[in-house]
Amino acid sequence: MSQTVLGFDFGTRKIGVAVGQTQTATAQGIATLRYNQCKIPWKQIDELIQTWQPDMLVVGIAEPADGKETDFLKKTLAFSHQLTTRYGLPIRTVDERLTTQQADALIQDNTPAGKSITPRRKSLRDQLAAELILKTYLNDFRSS
Repeated sequence: MSQTVLGFDFGTRKIGVAVGQTQTATAQGIATLRYNQCKIPWKQIDELIQTWQPDMLVVGIAEPADGKETDFLKKTLAFSHQLTTRYGLPIRTVDERLTTQQADALIQDNTPAGKSITPRRKSLRDQLAAELILKTYLNDFRSS
């Protein structure tokens, strides 16, 4: 049975969002939500939840190599907990240490030589990172 899954790349100023399906293990970036550090854009997240009706949520967690809990990790875990309490959906986490760098590399690789990377392409980075997080989860899901 196929499930719809929303993936989140939580950042200090933006949250990338992707949607995927467990049956096909495919994912696609759908939104970049901007916010200040004091206020999560819950209205926009509410709209995405309403539109996509996910069965599960996946949040990328940047696990520090030294195992120490950083302020950013605490904020990401708090966001994950808020998603759980707000929507009552199962949450899974995925180690996402390098997804932003991978997204940057994909954008660079797909920008023609001699062309500058436009603000529009840069704005897709967070969606692409969320897509990579979600694909990691979906591939692991299919393997189990």
